[in-house]
Amino acid sequence: MLSEEKTTERSLVSQRIRGARWARARLWRLSLAVLLLTLLALVLGLGILFHGDGSCSAPAQDSPGLSCLSPACLSVTAHLSSSLDPYADQCQDFFQFACGARLREPATGGRQRGRNRQLQPGRPASSPEQRGNARQRMLRDILESPKGSGAADSAEEKAGRFYRSCMDTARITDLGAQPALELIEQLGGWPVSGVWKRSDFNATLRSLMRDYSTFPFFSVYIGRDPQDLSPNSTAKYIQIDQPDFQIPAEWNTKDRKPKAEVVRIYISYLVSLLSLLGIQSSPTSMPTGLVTAFASELSRAATPLRDRKARGLLYQRTTIAQLQEAAPAVDWLSSLEATFHPIQLNESDVIFVHDFPYLISMSRSVSNWYKLGTVHSYMILSLLHTVLPALDSRFTELRLNLSNALEDTRERAPRWQECVSQTERVFESALGAMFIDQTFTAPTQEEQAEDLISNIYSSLKAKLVDLQWKDAETKSIALEKIQSLPPRLAKYPGVLDRRKLNEHYSQVSVSEDVYFMNYLQSLSISQQRKMRLLSGAVDTDMFSLSPVSGSPSLCPSGIVFPPGMFHQPLFHPDYPRAVNYGAMGTAVAKGILHLLLSHIEGALSPAASPLTLTECLMLQFRNSSREGDRSSFQVTSEEQWLLHMAFEVSFQAYAQWLLSAPGDFSLSGLSHTQLFFTSFAQMLCSSDSDLSIPDSSFLVNSVCANSDLCSQKLGCSPDSPLNPRKKC
Repeated sequence: MLSEEKTTERSLVSQRIRGARWARARLWRLSLAVLLLTLLALVLGLGILFHGDGSCSAPAQDSPGLSCLSPACLSVTAHLSSSLDPYADQCQDFFQFACGARLREPATGGRQRGRNRQLQPGRPASSPEQRGNARQRMLRDILESPKGSGAADSAEEKAGRFYRSCMDTARITDLGAQPALELIEQLGGWPVSGVWKRSDFNATLRSLMRDYSTFPFFSVYIGRDPQDLSPNSTAKYIQIDQPDFQIPAEWNTKDRKPKAEVVRIYISYLVSLLSLLGIQSSPTSMPTGLVTAFASELSRAATPLRDRKARGLLYQRTTIAQLQEAAPAVDWLSSLEATFHPIQLNESDVIFVHDFPYLISMSRSVSNWYKLGTVHSYMILSLLHTVLPALDSRFTELRLNLSNALEDTRERAPRWQECVSQTERVFESALGAMFIDQTFTAPTQEEQAEDLISNIYSSLKAKLVDLQWKDAETKSIALEKIQSLPPRLAKYPGVLDRRKLNEHYSQVSVSEDVYFMNYLQSLSISQQRKMRLLSGAVDTDMFSLSPVSGSPSLCPSGIVFPPGMFHQPLFHPDYPRAVNYGAMGTAVAKGILHLLLSHIEGALSPAASPLTLTECLMLQFRNSSREGDRSSFQVTSEEQWLLHMAFEVSFQAYAQWLLSAPGDFSLSGLSHTQLFFTSFAQMLCSSDSDLSIPDSSFLVNSVCANSDLCSQKLGCSPDSPLNPRKKC
């Protein structure tokens, strides 16, 4: 019997191997056939027309049209084909069809092909080097490419030196903890080491806020008056909120560890950190215990956001003088002036406080604990948290382990990705100029990006009119608001002017040998940005929205989309429009809806609200999921609603474009609808995209299953998973 079972098992394995080989061979033959037919059509002149700008035209029917052979089309064809699963039934599981080749078996690392998971949650796995989207990889290539032509003091050369200093891990390791120890010494030492030159509390606090962008007891940022909804308002105010606590504030909720365990984790982290700095300590030593007790007291004083929302106490309008009277331990005027130097502030200036009771309690705690030196030690620890990314891997691993222990299970990004992000924080405008030079090379790139944004906006307005609103008045107000905030592609004349760009970074000095010093300088630059925001001295687009950003921004004149969103493999002027609208069109629609959600959500009728959609989707999810998967769905109701709406809006925009255009090309033998939806699905499941999200398999299938446009165009039979009779 055992011998027969082994024989049967070997036979099944052999059949699967032969089947996989046959499928791969069939896919290659199909691809080769499409290529040969296309070449034949070119030779005979049977309808493939390449225009002078490199774009293509083709038949408009929703069937596999003639393929485009531009370099961009060949590139995106390879990208799409590498993810398609030829075994999958698109009407059973479109996510498997579009992204199946990316999926891997958790245990074996093998491919999952043709498995009917229906509406199961999940996403493809990726290696550390694959993580980081295409935009970040393009920035890495730009930073690592030899320049040669730029002057040593140019913004581009400084950005390159900053990146290389970050990547020089050997040098960072050689320096070890020394840079941090020298910084602590400059600030007068600290009690936990036994070397401390007692200093004024407010003087130390001002130095941390001004020079190192470190805010131990509260956070400071710039924002609008929350009650000022005027689209033309440009007034900015100082906002004061809770800090990034060293011990999490919300530790006793159902999804958080209990207080005692959190404190134990923090003490273990603190002892390990001190050990790396050459300071002997233990969980029971007095300095460690005092700092832990003080950190716990601050965290307990904070009011959780959910409670503030429930009580309607999200913020309070006050003045610096009134805050000084309520929380006197901090010299608020001098601290805020140090943060926003050289702007002159007055005690009568209006500010917004987001947790007033916490600030009152914090002031009392600082006064009670300062004489023991505990407050100063806590401030130095806050500074160390800020500079840990600039130290060697022992420190960064320690911080990552702390986050994981507190159930923030983020994975460590590859070193190059961390260095790209840090370089972008400092030299975003310089990187933007290099990015635009490299990616916006096609003559029609900017024009087509603007057309896509405009078409999506028109489709969105038409879609919103048809939604169910509470009443005519709320509908009119919401639509009027949306009409007053038109989207556009950001322009960067200052960024593209190299002389102006170099002048902007003229005061930045970058060493290729000591990354720690470069990192400290980046903290000071971040503070200067806050000052410019408060002063209003920010150009319309330059320096206010990074050209290489992956998301749009809301400004008084409308919604601004950065060029950094419009990159391969999500967008190119030579791509079939189905690819551009499926991926980038959906991303643009989702970006607009996200920024306008606060003006839409409250005006909708209950039947059209995100919550109602979510309840329906969750019922589908429970009915289609395996028992063990039913608790794993993580996406918020707003996220689900935004994605469903964005898909519908972009699909309608593409359909309108087809009506007015001579036609569209196809790729990989897919119909226009298949190509649109495949592009949409791969945007969600691919690490190339800023929109890659958890539970992408369920969301991709649910979007199609609940869209009449999708299920009808794909020809799915009634009651199939992607064409249920009852839709949400």
